[in-house]
Amino acid sequence: MDPRDRPDTADGTECAACGCPVPAAATRILAQREDLAFVELGCAACGSVSLSIRLGPLGAIGADDVLDMHTFLAGYRGDLRGLLAR
Repeated sequence: MDPRDRPDTADGTECAACGCPVPAAATRILAQREDLAFVELGCAACGSVSLSIRLGPLGAIGADDVLDMHTFLAGYRGDLRGLLAR
């Protein structure tokens, strides 16, 4: 496995089939775009292969984010259900 195929994450992923830990060395990035990666997990314990979607670290919410949301909500004319359905 090429080191560039390994996701930059710590161990701690579990197999979807048996729940055993899958080390980072047994994972492979299939596709990556910005902060989103599709990862293949190979479990040595049960032999299954599964797919995972991993999100990269999210930045902290700053004052500008709060002001942007305030401005958006000030002009929003719907209900909570409509807002969350977007």
